[in-house]
Amino acid sequence: MKTSTIAEAKNNLSQLIHRLEFDEAIQLTRHGKPVAVMLSEASYQKLSHKDKSLSLYQSIQHWRNQLDVDSALTQTELNNLRASDSGRGFDWAE
Repeated sequence: MKTSTIAEAKNNLSQLIHRLEFDEAIQLTRHGKPVAVMLSEASYQKLSHKDKSLSLYQSIQHWRNQLDVDSALTQTELNNLRASDSGRGFDWAE
C-alpha cells in the first residue's frame, strides 16, 4: 500500500486520486502514524457489500473470499468462535 502524509495529500489530491485508479489504496499518515486510507470507488464497492440479508457465516465467507483465503470457515469453527456464556452477571441490589 502506498503512503502519503496528510500535507502531501492536501497539496497533491488530484494526483493521488488519479493513482487510486491504478493502485489498491493510499494510507494517509500524520506525524508518521496511519490515520486514514483512501480507496478507489471500485475497492470501496468491494468492501462495502450492502446485502444485509446475509447471515454472519455468509458475511465472513464473503469477506474471506475477497482476501483470497484458501481455507473455508466451517459452521463448526464459527460456532466455536461464538461466546457460549450468558454474559456478565449484574445485580441491581449491589
